[in-house]
Amino acid sequence: MIKPASLGAAIVLGGSALALTAGLIPAQAATSGWRTDITVTVRGSVTLFTSVAATSPADAWASGFSLKAKGTAAPESVIRQWTGKTWRSVTLPAKTAKAWADQGPILTEVGAASVRKVWVFNSLQGTYLRLNGRRWSLGQLPGASATSDTLIQIDAVKAFTGTNVWAFGEQDSISGTTEVSAPYAAHYNGSRWSKVTVPALSSGGGAITAVAAVSSNNIWAVEGASASSSLPLAANPAVVRAVAASPTAKSAAARLRAAGSVAAAPVVLHWTSGTGWQQLAQQPDLAAGDQLVSAVTEPGGHVWFGGSADNSAKGTSPLAAEWNGTSWSVADLPGKASSAQFQLATMTPDGTGGIWAAAADSSSGTERIWHLHGSTWSQAKPSFGKHPWVLVALAQAPRSQSVWGVGAVEGSSKSSANGLIGIEGTLPR
Repeated sequence: MIKPASLGAAIVLGGSALALTAGLIPAQAATSGWRTDITVTVRGSVTLFTSVAATSPADAWASGFSLKAKGTAAPESVIRQWTGKTWRSVTLPAKTAKAWADQGPILTEVGAASVRKVWVFNSLQGTYLRLNGRRWSLGQLPGASATSDTLIQIDAVKAFTGTNVWAFGEQDSISGTTEVSAPYAAHYNGSRWSKVTVPALSSGGGAITAVAAVSSNNIWAVEGASASSSLPLAANPAVVRAVAASPTAKSAAARLRAAGSVAAAPVVLHWTSGTGWQQLAQQPDLAAGDQLVSAVTEPGGHVWFGGSADNSAKGTSPLAAEWNGTSWSVADLPGKASSAQFQLATMTPDGTGGIWAAAADSSSGTERIWHLHGSTWSQAKPSFGKHPWVLVALAQAPRSQSVWGVGAVEGSSKSSANGLIGIEGTLPR
């Protein structure tokens, strides 16, 4: 999904996409293989895809929401499936659709193990949609409560098979404007979900903000500051209306009022079935203020984390940290330092041993796409048309050199935005 720090990330980058309504993101020239595959338009609405997952060249899933640009109508869920020919609209059974809509699923994380094994998590409430065969149903993660001030937000999903699924994020207990947070992990074994113990930051609290997997028995994660940080775009009216429409409005409102963040350094965690979740003995050498909020593995088994580092211009620059199996290397991506607040927010393999990544400036909504080829990072300029755009999540189509990107592009007026599904490489079939 939208990644800089847990829910903060979701609102920030989700807000960046919504900030298209203010025309804040400059259009970029079309000089690369990135291009629009489809846009989803709901008249008079802001439509945003927040997550994408792919199980094969002919199967991918994108989830998001649509919200009226004016008025107080509740957000509507938007789900699309790539069939190898087209992105078809997914229609939920009427009863399931109503129950799901009543929860106000604004920010969602999709995980897919196969064409008929799919989960869509409501990132603000710890509930989910599940496709099992041809049947959609609703479920709730352990520890979540729709009737109390206990909030579970999901920021990362790994669906290996229909009987091996992980969900990660943060569990919050909120009383008034006081919030107590803890990292959250839950595992599905084919019959039930169970909470899994995760080490907390030494300073307390924390959230799992990104996960990467070499295999189903070799999983990596980064635990960072609580998402109750300052949310630069929380005042965006569209975001506020969307949050207010959710049954978790009281908890969400408390989060939006929270001032300051847990100024803790991120910690890399590692899991195997034999060891459980542990802090990695050898941590990346990060400077004070550096953050890690996205993760990916490449075919060689190297693990990459992306984030941000303070720069000399009082802004932040995209940062990448690589674990090669024995040691870490940490470096800022090339580029001139500025006061912009750039963060490498989502990453995916490119199918050739490299990595695609998207970085966004949370202060203005400006977006950049980066590509790692060999040992060199470079910027790519996509062809998404003349209107401002943003990519929120990326996913490689397995067994291909094609990558999906989802987000939003400004609509015909500056008070609307259309859901965007972009592609790099040939259309996977």
